[in-house]
Amino acid sequence: MENEFDLTTEAMFKEPMALGDIFAQSGMFPDIKTKAQAAVKILAGKELGLSPFESMASIYIVNGKLALTSKAMASLVKKSTRYDYEVKVLDDKTCTIIFTEQGEEDQLMPLGESTFTFLDASKAGLVNKDVWKNYPRNMLFARALSNGVRWYCPQVICGYYTVEEVSDLAEETQASVVEITEEGEVKKNG
Repeated sequence: MENEFDLTTEAMFKEPMALGDIFAQSGMFPDIKTKAQAAVKILAGKELGLSPFESMASIYIVNGKLALTSKAMASLVKKSTRYDYEVKVLDDKTCTIIFTEQGEEDQLMPLGESTFTFLDASKAGLVNKDVWKNYPRNMLFARALSNGVRWYCPQVICGYYTVEEVSDLAEETQASVVEITEEGEVKKNG
């Protein structure tokens, strides 16, 4: 019986390890250093229903943790036959996304809304980063989407965080002080 388990385990890892070797040698994925890391991304993606290449392009190893791109999260929700989302507001200051669930007779039932604002990003100490300065809409969408997916349909992503969130959690708090005016404007002091 023990030999049967060993053969099953070996067969289960053979293909991801072979693919992992190819992906690691390609040099196209800077977050991986070994074929084992690539195989882990492939196996994690398989659990989410992603192909090996989608896994390599959409799952990152950040500070020793696996994280999904917000694009992958959005895709997984859209691929789901149970859940969907619609962007209600998206500009440089706010993103609001409405999450729905497939109800009886193919009616979409509202689950809730997820809003992330530039003020929220400021409170979290994110707005001084170049990516937030250059692509505020993209970053607001990523945060509103990942929050909403975790709140309303977490089984779609198996609890993963986005790449941006894992990166932000690991960074040290910036020494500069950010002040928010009553009008919601961000002022950097220091």
